[in-house]
This record gives sequence, C-alpha cells and structure tokens, in this order.
Amino acid sequence: MTFSAEVVTREIPEIVEFNKLKSRTAEEALAELVCELGIVYVTALTRQGCSGCETQKPLFRTLAERMSQENPEKIRFRSYHVNYQDGDKRESWKSKRIFGHAGYPTYTIHVKSHVGPLEIYRSVYPPMEELEKQIKESFELAEFYKVEAETAARSRTDDL
Repeated sequence: MTFSAEVVTREIPEIVEFNKLKSRTAEEALAELVCELGIVYVTALTRQGCSGCETQKPLFRTLAERMSQENPEKIRFRSYHVNYQDGDKRESWKSKRIFGHAGYPTYTIHVKSHVGPLEIYRSVYPPMEELEKQIKESFELAEFYKVEAETAARSRTDDL
C-alpha cells in the first residue's frame, strides 16, 4: 500500500493583481476581501514603481509569514498590486475609488461583522511595529464580531 500526501501551501502574503477587482464596486470588493467572521484581514495596497512599496515589501512579507505561523486560523494577509506603466494612471485611480486610499503603500486592517466589513486601521507607509500592534489589537475585535454575528443569527432563528 502506498500513501502520498499533497502539501498545499498558501503564498504569504497572498499576492493579488488589482485588475481582478477593478470592475467591482467598493462594496463588492470589500465583501470579497473580508469574507469570514473571526478573521483579521491585513491588506497592502502597492503600486508598480513605488520606492516605498519596494522598501516595505520584504518587511511586510516577514511580518505576514511570522504572524500567519503564530495565528494561522485568525489572520489573512493580502497584497493588491496596482500596475502603473508609462504614466497610465487609470488602474491607480480605480484602486483609489475602490479602497479610498491616498497613496502607496497603504495598509488596512478589516474584520467582518454581521453588518458587513469594518475597517479597523489604515495607514500610508507605517512602521511594521505599528502595523503589528494594530493587528494584535484587532484579534479581540474579530472574535467579538464573530460572537455578535452568531448571537444575532440565533436570535433570528429563535424569532421564527
């Protein structure tokens, strides 16, 4: 008898080309991004040709890898990369329309609640220590909103 194991690994942070989101509304994009209760979603918005993005990329990757190992069931890291070629700013403006950010790199932290995605934190070019602190503080909120959603669901079921 032969056994084989398939090892499935996730890239951390998950790299997503922005063009997968650009046709969506802000509400649709956030609902897709922040889809599970009890999870802290950390998102980096980066742009081609952004020197600050290149400086922070390895720092963000290191933070994402470490925190994902420490809290694998509680956190998701994603990086949305915006193309910016030959002065074509259209994709950058679409990113700003969807995410409402002013510059690159921008980092956001979201959690899901029974009323939809909630933004906990947003910063342009933060020190990674500050981002880590904000992530750790968000775990409690993610759990709170998960319990609230479960309570609201039970309440609706009891009313039937």
